[in-house]
Amino acid sequence: MLYTTEGNLRAEDATLRRIARLKVRAALDKLNADTSLIVDALIARIETNGNCKMNADELLDIVNNHPRLQPERSTINRYTDAFPELKETTLEFHERTMLRARRKLQAAILPHEYARRFAHTKGLRHL
Repeated sequence: MLYTTEGNLRAEDATLRRIARLKVRAALDKLNADTSLIVDALIARIETNGNCKMNADELLDIVNNHPRLQPERSTINRYTDAFPELKETTLEFHERTMLRARRKLQAAILPHEYARRFAHTKGLRHL
């Protein structure tokens, strides 16, 4: 049988799916690299300012809503809407990327959060 149930040629359908996988993979790699750059820039800003009044989730929201990530997200959404079998893989990749970003942000915030939390104490007093 030369045609799929949707009326497409099988060879054409296979080629389109392969192209979609390649485009999504390239967009995911760029999204990962851009996310890492944005997180590193945020960490550098936290280190120079010396204080951070936001928690890791708020900073992660800033990273997620950054305009630099929108072209890749639209590419991924366009291909995952056309080929739903790619959706699960992209979601897992995105979760791993955000988990790495959250860990980096938490590690950068931890010393500042500790200093802010215990700034009013004078340390341990010996009895």
